[in-house]
Amino acid sequence: MLKYIRYSIWMLAIAVLLLWLAQHSSPTGKVNTAGPTTQLLPPAPYAADFAEQLAREKGARLSLHTLTELPADLPWQSGSPAPGIGDPRARRGGILRLSNTGPFPANFLRFGSTTPQFFHYNLFERIDVPLVWAHPATGQEMPGVAEAWCRRGNSLYFRLNPRARYTNGRPVRAADFALGLLLRLRLGEQPPCTALRCYGDSVVEVETPPRYADVLTVSRQLIPAEPGFYTEFGSNFAELYAQRIPPSTGAYTVAEIQRGRLIALQRVPNWWAQELPGFRHTHNVERIEHHFFTDEAQTWQAFINGRLDLMQTRNIAAWQSKLEGVPAAEDGRIALHSLHITHPMPPYGIAFNCRKLSETELRRGLLHAMDMPAAIEVLFRGYAEQLPQFTTGYRDLPHNTPQYRYDPAAARACFARAGYTECGADGILRRPDGKRLSVRFSFTPSDKLNTLVTQLVQSATACGAEITPEPLPWQNISRQLTEGSHELTFWATMPGLPLPDYARFFSSHATGHDAPFGLNDAGMDTAITAAQQATTQQEAATAAARIDELVYHHAIWLPGWMENRANIAAWQHVHLPAPYHGPYDVAESHQLWIEAP
Repeated sequence: MLKYIRYSIWMLAIAVLLLWLAQHSSPTGKVNTAGPTTQLLPPAPYAADFAEQLAREKGARLSLHTLTELPADLPWQSGSPAPGIGDPRARRGGILRLSNTGPFPANFLRFGSTTPQFFHYNLFERIDVPLVWAHPATGQEMPGVAEAWCRRGNSLYFRLNPRARYTNGRPVRAADFALGLLLRLRLGEQPPCTALRCYGDSVVEVETPPRYADVLTVSRQLIPAEPGFYTEFGSNFAELYAQRIPPSTGAYTVAEIQRGRLIALQRVPNWWAQELPGFRHTHNVERIEHHFFTDEAQTWQAFINGRLDLMQTRNIAAWQSKLEGVPAAEDGRIALHSLHITHPMPPYGIAFNCRKLSETELRRGLLHAMDMPAAIEVLFRGYAEQLPQFTTGYRDLPHNTPQYRYDPAAARACFARAGYTECGADGILRRPDGKRLSVRFSFTPSDKLNTLVTQLVQSATACGAEITPEPLPWQNISRQLTEGSHELTFWATMPGLPLPDYARFFSSHATGHDAPFGLNDAGMDTAITAAQQATTQQEAATAAARIDELVYHHAIWLPGWMENRANIAAWQHVHLPAPYHGPYDVAESHQLWIEAP
């Protein structure tokens, strides 16, 4: 009998192990994650000494209170009526297969990643529901995880929607925001507030300096942490949690991973926010597959062969030429769409590193020597315009800033003032000591950027300047930006919302990927402070105009193109909303739907 029991236990253990392996891996590198759940779970407990941990934190004052301690007569608001988002014709279901040419993410950390992960935009920024969010057409405040909010003095109050749930089925509670901030502070992040107080499970108070007292900004900066997920948080957090999928408040979670090839997102059944204003006709697709490709040609071939459902391109030439002669495009099975979009524009362009190119006249000469409008004309065949200034697309910050125009005579005059007064046999200017006017230009190679660089190199050569192309993988570009070893680099970043975050670009203390300019200027620091402390639309507009003027004055950035038109090729079962209000990457608006013709 004992022998039989031992045999049964061994067989059971082997069965459990085989089941775990079948669910979590395969010889091809496929990983099946936990996936979404329909089950509503009770809240996970906090650590027994959670209140004491909050009290000991020095980075910000964190504390727990009862609802009876909440100030009385707070002026709660829940947003005013707003235009609908999405399309009432939308249907739920289907699979949307998209391309992703960015690097495969090294981790899935919601916070604490030591390197930028581009897929985090797809996984977190475009899916998570913040406390309050901005309507894409009007900019007005919309309810998210918070059903109501208000301001009193330097404090913002958020009353949570009692239906708000994480993708693992557990409820979102006020103290989750304190836990999220506590963990981030332990990782060395700067606090977005001076104090955070939780009242019961339903109200969060955030005390901020006046310059940060903006509902939308604070809402984006506060990230709740589901306590059951972070029970193993410690000094090895980044390594231990790198491949774990954190619960979020959004409509999708990761359902499948194939290393280097695929990340599939699955819609959460009975998502808690699906009937909220602004979400009713969004997040329609049941499964979203992000297929990772190594180059754009490979991506287009996959689309034409029907292995992808949608292609959005910034390269008009590719959009027009690569579909010529394709039967599906000629008979209407592939539809072409061009949508005009008004939104804060990513500052595509060329960043000048002042620490390497320290002479302002040299930088001004290079700006006059690179014919960006002509390069844009070649790239986009007349379908794109040059950015007028760094701050473009913000409806509340209208202003005009002068630009450096392509002018060989002006370029040579600037170079002469920088000491490049002699011309070599190859036409490149040099100083009397023989130093050539030569600068390095780093970029991540692609069909589009290769063409851009070729055009700019040719125009600069005609002005006596040698620009040496430096095509590098993104990892190498990232290392250059971290070390500050680049001279010129093609650069862009996500624009700040609802207003630009100038400090991370131009502050004397700014470092890393978002600070390629290496600027150290007291005047710019003063202008940034004025922008941060602006309390009216006019003050914000004046500060933004001053910062753009200083960008021009210091000659640190050559504006690239505006992304105000989304060009899309899609198979006919993919439907786009009309009218469209959302981000430049239309698929990331989650307003599309799948419906057989």
